[in-house]
Amino acid sequence: YSKSQNQCFDNSDSDVIREVEVVNILILSEMVPGGLVFFAVILAVNCDVVKVRNFNDFVFTSDAGEGKDWWETATIYQIYPRSFKDSNNDGIGDLKGIIEKLDYIRDLGVTAIWLSPIYKSPQADQGYDISDFRNIDDDYGTLEDFLNLVEEAHNRNIKVILDFVPNHTSDQHEWFLKSQNRTEGYEDYYVWEDGRKDENGTTTPPNNWISVFKYSAWTWNEQRQQYYLHQFLPQQPDLNYRSERVVKEMKDVLSFWLDTNNVDGARIDAIPHLVEVKNLTDEPLSNAEGYTDIDYEYLDHIYTKNQPETFQIVYDWRAHLDNITRTKNVSTRIFMTEAAADLEDVIKYYGSTDGSQLGAYFSFNFYFLGLTQDSTAEDVANIINEWLTNLPSIYKFNWLLGNHDNHRIASKVGTERVDGLNMLVSFLPGVQITYNGEEIGMENGNVTCEEGQDGSAIKDNCTHYESSSRDYERTPFQWDDSDNAGFTDGNSTWLPVSDKYTECNVASQLAAEKSHLKIYTQLQQIRSDLKDQDQIDVENPDGNKYLLHISRYNFVSSNVTNIYDYVFNVGSEAVEDVQLTNAAEQTTFKVVVSSINSTWNTGDIINGTSFTLQPYESLILTTPDSGAALLRSSILFYCLLAFLYIILDF
Repeated sequence: YSKSQNQCFDNSDSDVIREVEVVNILILSEMVPGGLVFFAVILAVNCDVVKVRNFNDFVFTSDAGEGKDWWETATIYQIYPRSFKDSNNDGIGDLKGIIEKLDYIRDLGVTAIWLSPIYKSPQADQGYDISDFRNIDDDYGTLEDFLNLVEEAHNRNIKVILDFVPNHTSDQHEWFLKSQNRTEGYEDYYVWEDGRKDENGTTTPPNNWISVFKYSAWTWNEQRQQYYLHQFLPQQPDLNYRSERVVKEMKDVLSFWLDTNNVDGARIDAIPHLVEVKNLTDEPLSNAEGYTDIDYEYLDHIYTKNQPETFQIVYDWRAHLDNITRTKNVSTRIFMTEAAADLEDVIKYYGSTDGSQLGAYFSFNFYFLGLTQDSTAEDVANIINEWLTNLPSIYKFNWLLGNHDNHRIASKVGTERVDGLNMLVSFLPGVQITYNGEEIGMENGNVTCEEGQDGSAIKDNCTHYESSSRDYERTPFQWDDSDNAGFTDGNSTWLPVSDKYTECNVASQLAAEKSHLKIYTQLQQIRSDLKDQDQIDVENPDGNKYLLHISRYNFVSSNVTNIYDYVFNVGSEAVEDVQLTNAAEQTTFKVVVSSINSTWNTGDIINGTSFTLQPYESLILTTPDSGAALLRSSILFYCLLAFLYIILDF
């Protein structure tokens, strides 16, 4: 078992682990000195290259650090299924395509996959308008395909997380069709309201609320002769969580997937919008510049977001999932919430500050989404320190760079900074979330409004398409340099493939000596060594606003141990005479990971009293020989134990 790799050797005849730093020899309660100590001696004699044969009988893995649950230090890989891999050549990614690429996902070293919506849907908002919460859309396959995906993922030790969209349904959902007909039992499943009469006697919406996607959040329903609320598209009517039946229905949906069908977790979409004030009070103006009365930003949404009832529903869901975990004796069923809100409200979705009420296992930290080419290391440090300072210690941090609703990080900050930022979110404590493509530095694709599929952006004769479309970050995944980037063998794709796919793709980066992809997999391997550090320091050395230094370590009995350091030159100019000291006041470092634009290689020794960081260069460092020293002392200890065991037994 290699701690530096955090994985079992597979079933092949021979596997090679290079540059072994720390190896845990796991002595079981019924010790077998001959075999285990012999293995230890092999490692001691030749720890640069260790060939291992058929040791599967006694090596095993752990999902997280000692005493940690699987999700607490997880790397979660978000898959946008429509754009990931097409297996049937219709130009749309599907579940069988994901199954086909599970080995790639396993080899990345991630803990779990999170799938954007795959449920039955008319696709007005690419699956976020759900017409059946318990079935799979034909575009993606069948329920049987999904269950096969879960099984195959679990066989590779990969957890599966589904998107859960509780705020609204499709207007084609059975519940909405019954509710608009006032079918008994369904009358209050949605937020229905009579209109207001203006001075001319014309019926107008009940209040001034505006949809996230512009214009009034109310649409008139001719059949019911009332307005219904939709905080997103008119095809996405809001559910009414003041209805006890709706609350039960959505708990049952969670149970269907996370209990009955063995799914490991859920990502809760658009959680701040779940409940609105009951009296439908007009919202005040935001006074934000540059917006008109059709824009969501025109109002201050104090009555439609982050209401007390919403937090309570989240706490109830936590109790519900914890009960499934406890009574079904399964791995912890988690959920994570999407809440673009002030940090104070984001923390409320975690639970109360004292932990007396628990909510989401974590609520997304979106603060890095605001990074641009003008961002400095000082900006990054401020974001990190705000979270380190304010999140109660009972909760877990999480870090992400992008998702399906935001432009790709490589396009926002430049491809030169990709490695440095991937290193950052891998190095920081807690959960890492990766949007598919970030591991290879994918940029936004090129999509015209005529080619676009984002229902919220293609209206108004494409007036707002360039500024609001989410199609750019959703273009097909770039597997290789063949036609259509290896995404499909068909003749067309649902969105155009980026014209940069011939230079940026998985195949070319696997073949390269050094690449974004290879660095990403290195980072996942060393995350196992970063799971147990309980101390972190963040600084801008010498006040340089373009230089970021983070140190992670343990502090035990006045001794600083298990030290790793991260350093990143965010700027476009070299930083000379960098002076770096770690938490133990040491100034000699060994390179663990270096960015593709670095002149340093893994294993190089750096004199921290004075060295140069090139533009955009990033490094992860440790102290030289600390792993080898620990290895040698551990082996001597276990050899002594074995010797005593044999003598006493004799």
